[in-house]
Amino acid sequence: MSGIATRYWQSLSPALRRYYRASVWPGLAFLAMTVLHEWASRTGQSTLLRTLFALGPVLAMAWMFAAYLRFLRDCDELERRIELGALAWAAGITLQAAMAAMLLLDAGVAGWSGRHVAAWLCLVLAIAYVLVRGWLHRRYA
Repeated sequence: MSGIATRYWQSLSPALRRYYRASVWPGLAFLAMTVLHEWASRTGQSTLLRTLFALGPVLAMAWMFAAYLRFLRDCDELERRIELGALAWAAGITLQAAMAAMLLLDAGVAGWSGRHVAAWLCLVLAIAYVLVRGWLHRRYA
């Protein structure tokens, strides 16, 4: 198994390797803040503490986004084209899903909670990005 991981790591561009390394701390901070948010929400902590822990994951994600922007700056032209294409496709797919959800809710056809809609839209965004990015890498490889 480690041979596969090593070959995969070595097949990555230097910019992508730097991005993955730079994402470790923000990713761990995101996970930690998400766990703390869950703890604060479930144990009835003060409103201030719940607010701070609710916004903590957002700050960690912003840190990761800053690393992603550095990665885009360091990419070669083809890699940047793939990344920007994946982002554009994922944003468009998610926008369409959000519009469909809004209109279905407005028509009274669906009875989803806002919490479920938000969670599903985040999932649609992430899955669409990963799938389109993989497709573009295969297309241009």
